[in-house]
Amino acid sequence: MKAMVLAAGMGERMRPLTGGRAKPSLPLLNRPMIVHTLDYLRRHQVREVVINLHHQADSIRGVVGDGSRLGLRVHYSEEPTLLGTAGGLKKAEPLLRNDDGGTFILINSDFACDCDLLAAVKKHRETGAMATLVLTPPRPGTDYGLVELGDRERILRLAGNPPGEPDPHAGRYVFTGIHVLEPGLFEQIPPNQKVEINRTVYPAMIAAGLSIRGFVHSGLWRELGTPRLYLEGTLAVLQDGRDPYLSSLRIGEGVFADRAEVPPGVSVEPPVLLGRGALLGERTSLQGVVIGRQARVGRGCSLRTTIVWDGARIGDGAKLSDCIVTSGVYVPPSVSLAGKIILRVEGYQGTKQRLERLGGCFMTDL
Repeated sequence: MKAMVLAAGMGERMRPLTGGRAKPSLPLLNRPMIVHTLDYLRRHQVREVVINLHHQADSIRGVVGDGSRLGLRVHYSEEPTLLGTAGGLKKAEPLLRNDDGGTFILINSDFACDCDLLAAVKKHRETGAMATLVLTPPRPGTDYGLVELGDRERILRLAGNPPGEPDPHAGRYVFTGIHVLEPGLFEQIPPNQKVEINRTVYPAMIAAGLSIRGFVHSGLWRELGTPRLYLEGTLAVLQDGRDPYLSSLRIGEGVFADRAEVPPGVSVEPPVLLGRGALLGERTSLQGVVIGRQARVGRGCSLRTTIVWDGARIGDGAKLSDCIVTSGVYVPPSVSLAGKIILRVEGYQGTKQRLERLGGCFMTDL
């Protein structure tokens, strides 16, 4: 089975973390998000993948390569001008069509999910739909556009489109970003145009009476598309603890370490992940934290609900809560910060509006 991974976006909602790299290259549990996505696809019998590229394309190519290290064959579809989800899919059509005209997957690269993709494919084929969207129940406090699901799992509207009176009996769900598709969908997309699949193509198909189905997933799903969602979602995946990548790293209940140690006198309250070569100073306290590879945390530090990227350093006595500390940053000793993104000054390529200086770092609100 083939799949296309959408990775060409500008990552605008994730700024300033995407100032110098594409969003799918940001770390999730100390591995690039897109590696998690590709590993997920491989575990569900996908063997060939197309990735579309635009913003900071080299940051994707650099971690994926030809896909052989991940057990996949990877192709790239360059978009000098962004074409949208449907336009990008249409451009990649020659790479996605199977000789037997088989089912393929279209998937976003900014979420974590444990959906049984093979079960979704099986249901899709049984219904004979041209497209099946994997849906999940909405969480309280979120404002995603809702998908209305009628009888026989037929999708009636997506975020209010096509226009019409809502069905009071319809189920209401959130779209996860996973599409199961048939090649006939290509005929619904005009070539060489910027087109969005959820906003334009699917509503037009529904209005024309074509079948789009929903597959409801009730397990783990967390969007990672903004810094706040990225922080909360990463820690939710770590708390869940069932990501296959974590299985060999477990050293205690909710505590994971990749060739790193928790020294005596360090307080650890799950969930916690220590990257390879990470070092912790004495009398440090961790609660709900991901520490990157080769990162250094000084003596007497307190870190709560915080992500520290590879190679960052935290000075002695620093107290961080609800923070994202990016690679190469040195957090000065004894500072107390809450709800901050901390960026390295050297090499930062994004806008400097609303950034403040903290020693050799930039800092902004989460």
